[in-house]
Amino acid sequence: MDKEQARFVLRSFRPDGADAGDPDFAEALKLALENRELGEWLASERAFDAEFAIALGSVNLPGHLREDIFACLAGERGDFPQAQDLNDAAWIGTLASIQPPAALRDEVIAAMERTGSRDHVRISVFRRAAIPLAAAAGIALAFFITRPASPTAVVKTSSVPIEAVQAGFIRTFESPLFDLDEKREDHRLLVQNLQERKLPCFCCLPPGLQNVKGIGCRELVIDGKRGSLICFDEREAGVVHVVIFRREDVSGELPDIERPAFSQCGNWATARWQEGENVFLLMSHTEVGKLTALF
Repeated sequence: MDKEQARFVLRSFRPDGADAGDPDFAEALKLALENRELGEWLASERAFDAEFAIALGSVNLPGHLREDIFACLAGERGDFPQAQDLNDAAWIGTLASIQPPAALRDEVIAAMERTGSRDHVRISVFRRAAIPLAAAAGIALAFFITRPASPTAVVKTSSVPIEAVQAGFIRTFESPLFDLDEKREDHRLLVQNLQERKLPCFCCLPPGLQNVKGIGCRELVIDGKRGSLICFDEREAGVVHVVIFRREDVSGELPDIERPAFSQCGNWATARWQEGENVFLLMSHTEVGKLTALF
């Protein structure tokens, strides 16, 4: 092993010295002890890594950082990236709509800690690099094998709580790959598009949306249930999203359109109601007062 090869290996040497007993580092460390130039480089490198790790550990990241980054990227692009085909679009929407259990992260971490305390497995520097690649390849292979033959293939589940429908729409909309299947200003053409795809539609709109220009529509799949989304460009409330699902697919008490239930969830204002065989969610990044004015 020469100095450059040793540098390459030692760049993976953790600043806390946890790799000191790893045989993959033994030869490189031995060379660093014998070669003054390499030894000084390693000391400087470890000092920098330690300071950098401390600096990162001291940063208090806001909980909404991820969403803010996606929003900034989308704003700079002026649009969302497009899925390659209908299958990709269906998978993106379906995966974005999945609601994991609230305690899943803590349970995974706890399981990892229990496993780590029972058996410490030494992984070489080369295997450390290979594991993420193998995992990515496995995920890609599983995706390829299990992807549906058509974009409307869904997994049937029991009825979905109305709260899960609302959360599923927000996750889908805030995905950087969100897009609309059809884009037209005439909402009647959007309804026709959804009807041709056998998706739920509205019979009548709240008075404040009846003469508003449409933006577009798409299918929503949330926890295996197929629904619809129609977006409007309203002057006061901004972009208004109407989410429609069949009543049999959604659980929860809902009023009729004459007395919709209004609520504020963070930046989202929401109105809920049921009419005939369908359930409706009207959502917008605005204040609740601007939604009530539409009814």
